[in-house]
Amino acid sequence: MPVLFVGHGSPMNAIGTNPARLGWQNMGKTLGKPSVIVAVSAHWMTEGTAVRRAADNPQVNDMYGFPQALYEVHYEPKGSIEVADRVLEALGGAAKVDNTWGIDHGVWSVLSNMYPQADVPVVMVSVDPDADPQQQYAIGQQLRALRDEGAMMVCSGNVVHNLRRVNWQMDDGYDWARQFDGHIKTLIQQRQHGAIVSFRQLPNHDKAIPTTEHFLPLLTALGATDERDQVSVFNDYCELGSMSMTSYVFQPA
Repeated sequence: MPVLFVGHGSPMNAIGTNPARLGWQNMGKTLGKPSVIVAVSAHWMTEGTAVRRAADNPQVNDMYGFPQALYEVHYEPKGSIEVADRVLEALGGAAKVDNTWGIDHGVWSVLSNMYPQADVPVVMVSVDPDADPQQQYAIGQQLRALRDEGAMMVCSGNVVHNLRRVNWQMDDGYDWARQFDGHIKTLIQQRQHGAIVSFRQLPNHDKAIPTTEHFLPLLTALGATDERDQVSVFNDYCELGSMSMTSYVFQPA
């Protein structure tokens, strides 16, 4: 099964007509429907790694001050205790069960457009914003085997995510945002994962990644890839000045 890293951006991308939403809808049609999704969300931040082990996924509307139409989106796919146990096993006891969270907008905004019937079970996995980047990459390596067992991985965040510099009047990105996003794209296409894990050595990282939680899902996605995979890029653009929507699919040729 494929691995996706999805730039989710503004919650408003979940509704209306916009390039991100169209890209998610097209990707759902292109990839077909998996039996289960293991979702890594930038918006579920925990100390250490947490896994939701439950038969349900209550929707978490973790966004404030948006139009009422956004809060009317209802998306609550089933969970899978069996697959959650498999995730916990793959992580070798390093993860804990935490059922206090549900499916947040970093995931439901994307999946409600990829699989609008909410008929694909989802197992939620958190990120630890204080973790060493290599640890987050290693989580992907540990979860890689689930792909051969029928699980699609969907890791949701943003390559560039700086809320302090958002400009709601911009349809594109600042020069530094586009440059950093392009640098990461080149490194991904060249399979230079080590340079991406060491992102603090890259130019403009301090502007692009002032906090790590939205970047860490990319490292998990990269860790879950292997030499069989080819990479495809979609939603390849920046918005609001300081946010990159650039997304990737990794799947065997």
